[in-house]
Amino acid sequence: MCDTEIFPVVSCAADRFTEKTAPIHVARRLRAEPAMASGTRPRRTPDFLALWQSGALVAWMLVAIGGVTAIGWWDSQRESEAVLMDVGNEQSVLASIAAVDLLAHLTTIERDALLVGTRGPSWAAERYSNVAVRDGQSPRTPERDSSQWVLSFPTPDGHVVDLGVRAVDLLGEAPPVERPGELRLLLAPPGTTSFYATDGQVLGSSAVRDALDRRLTSVRLSPSGAAELGLRPRTAMAGLAQVDAGHLGRWGVVAVGTAARPRDRESRAFWRVLLSVGMASALVLAFGGVALRKQRKELDLERELAVTHAQHERDDQLARAQRVATMGTFAMGMVHEVSTPLGVIMGRAEQLRARAQQDERSVHAAQAILDQVERIQTIVRRFLDLARGSAPSLARTRPADLVRSAVSSVEHRFAKARVSLSANAPADISEVHCDRDLLEHAIVNLLLNACDACPPGGHVEVAARSDAERVAFVVIDDGSGITSENASQAKEPFFTTKPAGAGTGLGLAIASEIAKSHRGELTVVPNGVRGTRACIEIPSIAQRGIE
Repeated sequence: MCDTEIFPVVSCAADRFTEKTAPIHVARRLRAEPAMASGTRPRRTPDFLALWQSGALVAWMLVAIGGVTAIGWWDSQRESEAVLMDVGNEQSVLASIAAVDLLAHLTTIERDALLVGTRGPSWAAERYSNVAVRDGQSPRTPERDSSQWVLSFPTPDGHVVDLGVRAVDLLGEAPPVERPGELRLLLAPPGTTSFYATDGQVLGSSAVRDALDRRLTSVRLSPSGAAELGLRPRTAMAGLAQVDAGHLGRWGVVAVGTAARPRDRESRAFWRVLLSVGMASALVLAFGGVALRKQRKELDLERELAVTHAQHERDDQLARAQRVATMGTFAMGMVHEVSTPLGVIMGRAEQLRARAQQDERSVHAAQAILDQVERIQTIVRRFLDLARGSAPSLARTRPADLVRSAVSSVEHRFAKARVSLSANAPADISEVHCDRDLLEHAIVNLLLNACDACPPGGHVEVAARSDAERVAFVVIDDGSGITSENASQAKEPFFTTKPAGAGTGLGLAIASEIAKSHRGELTVVPNGVRGTRACIEIPSIAQRGIE
């Protein structure tokens, strides 16, 4: 179309800058938009990510230390329980052995009592502390002290022999298994609640007595319970065994011992585990500290690179802004220089129209020249107003009229390129409030780009669509298409994929600025596998709140 071909430089001025307004516009854009390279997304600052990564690393370090500590503590508790169970089993075996010896001693004492009945008390006076023979009706001889008790045995001749015995008589003199403060044997005679030790002590323990009554084989004693039985105040295990001695009753044998030596070994093992946990924790903290330091250095380096990258991008943007501003100044001069030839063309056309009053075709041709010159002047004037920051001249317009006029302007270009063009713009689409000349020029630019992208025989479709809020002008072609990377840069000034001399890279930039001046947006994306889809969306009259 003639206006887009004659005034590409003027369009540059309309793109966004004049000599005075360009630096201000660039400064605003740099403040409003994150720094980015052409076609790339802005990079996020790493501060939040650094904080998150550091917190995650510290959390994992604490989890590792807690896990190692928990495993060490669990293993220590498990070993402690195992040691106590082993000690309890040992005491149960020892009590069972002592119970066998007790039964043997009771059998020996009963035999001695029968011999005393035939040989006399003097025969056993040296072996027993109290020996007496009485008839069945006489009372039993009382015990001389609390550390002994009297066993009574009936004889065949009707008498009763009383023998005073101690625990040592039944369990043996100083059993070799006993260790002072750690292990001792106790005897529980029938009819008593006390326990008798081989050294003559009489002791009491409700926990052991209850376990005997319940016929348990072992019971755990607290440190205070162990102290009651004459042991060191340490956790102890008591092995229990019972002997049924017939008419002498049921006897109990208790082998009680602390787990001092195994527990000491286990305590040393625990401290070794604790030391291992401490060393492992120190290593975790050391490696974690090194990792945090390394991570911090990497994040600092990344931040420096991000700052440098942003500075380079801003320098590039400022360079582009300076270039566009320069081109804008040049365009202003070109406009001034072109205005004189346009005036000459308009004057000559008016003369031709006046002289060819009888030739209808000549009059029509002269009028067409005048109309196009007037249109060029209008578009140039609107572009300059837009470049200076003035608001576009808005009026109610039907989208179908815009599409029809744009198609009419480019039909000769499509026919020359042998590319078919179809339009789909229903008349009932919601009206828009726009600068008709500028918006039509934007649609024309999209159509010309689509035509250039299609080979002979290609097809381009332009359509107008609307919803409750927006009206869209869509141009779709089936040409070579556009990549996602190029699509992200397509609206940048002077960016073009056309060969040298075939395009200025300003058509889409101008269309984008026109869309923005109407509170809209231009999008350019690949259209599936082949072709390109360009769309200008602006608010409808209803969305603008205009009645």
